[in-house]
Amino acid sequence: MTVALIFFLATTAFAAVGPGAKSLLDNGADLSLTAEQTAKIEVIVRETSNEFRRIGAAERGNPGRAAKLDALRSASQKEALALLRADQLSKWEQLAGPVSSSRSIQQSSNDLMASRSLIIPSVEDMRNPPTPNAFGPSAGLAKTKAHPAIGEGYVILSDHQDELARHALERLAKHRGGRVLAVSSLGSLFKDPAEFKRIQKMLRKLKPRFVAVAPRLESYRENMHLSILKLLAGLDSDPQLDAFPGYLVASDAAKLSELVERTINYKVLGKDRITPVSIGAIEDNDSRRYRSYQKAKVVQKMFSQQDKESPAIIITTRKSHTERADFPQLKSSEGNISMLPNAARQTFASLSAPATQVLNENNVLFMFGHGTPERIVGTQVDAFAGIDFSDELVFCGSCMSASPYSADRLNLDSKKDDKRFAFHAMDNGSVMILGHMGTCGGFPKVYPMAEHVMDGLSSGEAYQRLMNSIIGTKAIPAYSRAAPCKGCQSRSG
Repeated sequence: MTVALIFFLATTAFAAVGPGAKSLLDNGADLSLTAEQTAKIEVIVRETSNEFRRIGAAERGNPGRAAKLDALRSASQKEALALLRADQLSKWEQLAGPVSSSRSIQQSSNDLMASRSLIIPSVEDMRNPPTPNAFGPSAGLAKTKAHPAIGEGYVILSDHQDELARHALERLAKHRGGRVLAVSSLGSLFKDPAEFKRIQKMLRKLKPRFVAVAPRLESYRENMHLSILKLLAGLDSDPQLDAFPGYLVASDAAKLSELVERTINYKVLGKDRITPVSIGAIEDNDSRRYRSYQKAKVVQKMFSQQDKESPAIIITTRKSHTERADFPQLKSSEGNISMLPNAARQTFASLSAPATQVLNENNVLFMFGHGTPERIVGTQVDAFAGIDFSDELVFCGSCMSASPYSADRLNLDSKKDDKRFAFHAMDNGSVMILGHMGTCGGFPKVYPMAEHVMDGLSSGEAYQRLMNSIIGTKAIPAYSRAAPCKGCQSRSG
């Protein structure tokens, strides 16, 4: 069963060490690192990563934070370089420039990693790379596995009071042979222990396989998501989610009612009916600049191997990128639709005619690139306002693509008038979207869920497997406190 739901990840992003000691591991094969050297550098990387996260959190908002983090990177690299033999140092200088110049080291390392993103591997290649980081940043894949649900029932959790919304949800529950479980407020469930225990007790009694969460718009927020994860992870003794979850979210009661009707009438999309398209944005100046381009082309290659055409829309936001010697050729004969900037920096206010055409014709969309509440993959979110998403599956690897209007983690008051990408998609006919309230892991997290869905697994179970792989044996994060938005910049790919 595929259901019309929003799925999102609201996980804590781990800070990268940058060029630091990790860059030596990234180039371990070229440097011929021994097992002993690798182990020692891995220790440096772990210790530096812990300190990086500590400083990053403690110094947030302080003007000297960036300098401290840069110094930490440089110190870790210096410590790692001290472990190299003379011949390895010579090789390092060829790869990264003179050891004495941190700017040169960073530039050369960035170019080397960026060049690896210009390799378009198959998905199988990415699962079995010849060396670590052989295909550049964000080229791994999350490993997922099946985890049984607590039972076979169907439950909708909702705090809607509007009669139209409640009627629609009752209709859906009846169609699925389940029931609606009313919650006083999903948005404040995290701070109401008595209500939390009542709902969890009811779920244990009802033994659901699927749990659809239908919050009011003001309840749709990060702490709601965390409370739902804690709720579903606590149905038995293990730390994994014990039901297949998803979110029924729309801009208003009328749109929610339309969403329910699409859910009821939706026919599972067989592989022969898939018409896919992907979007990749070239935006960064560092080693990540081509990673989203690469992921869009990986998707295109995957479908090509299945004898299926899949256009790749490549959006570039910096004119300087198009002037680089390593900028990829974007031949239309190779399935590319390019959107290139007319100015030094450009966030596109609208989509090109060719891009609009394929987006209106497809029924499976992959998206890779940065995101904020009002900006996604190099365009303003409103550029998607007129796109027909009818019965479409959307797998979005952009941060904040499904960010809330009333947020717990960031102060998004200044962004309340900006319609989120996920709401454009759902209100305009999408049957499912994987989006993100905050930061996300991009392709390594998005693709495994998409693969499960395209192989016939229900979107709820595919999402449960993905979230369980992220949770692992760790405790679900503590509830969030609001922090200043500061432009809401985010990283994804």
